[in-house]
Amino acid sequence: MAERLGYSMAARKGRVLAGIAAALALSCAQAQAASRELVFVSQAFPPFIEQSEDGRVSGALVTILQEACRRLNWRCSMQMMVWKRALLMIEQGKADGMLLAQDAPERRATMELSLPVLSSRYGLYVQSGATFGYRKAADLAGHAMAVYGPSLSQTNCQRLIQGVPGVALEVEKDPETVLRKLSAGRYGAQGVAFSNEDIARYWIAQDGISNLKRLASVQALRYHYGFTRSRLQPGTVEAFNHALEAMCRDGTLKRLAEPSGVRLASCR
Repeated sequence: MAERLGYSMAARKGRVLAGIAAALALSCAQAQAASRELVFVSQAFPPFIEQSEDGRVSGALVTILQEACRRLNWRCSMQMMVWKRALLMIEQGKADGMLLAQDAPERRATMELSLPVLSSRYGLYVQSGATFGYRKAADLAGHAMAVYGPSLSQTNCQRLIQGVPGVALEVEKDPETVLRKLSAGRYGAQGVAFSNEDIARYWIAQDGISNLKRLASVQALRYHYGFTRSRLQPGTVEAFNHALEAMCRDGTLKRLAEPSGVRLASCR
């Protein structure tokens, strides 16, 4: 009995000490990264990042960032621009972070990434009357393929069709243009669009497009926040991740993602 009691007390003491250590780690990380002013850049990618005509930004990744910064007592601002310029701002160390980043070598070359926040998928889209199917990449032989770029969407699309004969790749300035042109038949009856499924869902509804369908889902992906490595101060990413974890546990992430109709990445 005494041995069991001693073990129970030791285990309880261990849990208490672990809790104290976690709290101290959070406090230290927050102290190191306190009172920061951070500028995040991106192109608008609704429903993840939206921009109204008067310049106001919204969307799941915006509201989640705002709440995390509020909890950390950081002053975080966001600037919208074309994607190529946003990437250049990061590369040149002229912005503190990226609002939307995938875990890819191209992004890790210049940024430290937060924990994954949202999940999505890439899909293939065709006109509703299309009669061809998709089971493997070789099924795309002889088709016109449209994608937004330069972007990781373009990179992943090119990986999918690598070695597939007869694919004519069309690269457009934004996802909306890809879907509008597909709807209008600009890529021909055999045309296929490669797009993030949530972004495609948004623009199909927003533009009232009724003659497109998803042919297949082809790849899962997750979105992070990126922090510019050349401007990064000690404790910044650690403090931000602690805030994200707390927002996961108390249901804030779910509440902020729901209005945009997007899915959370698994969080702990």
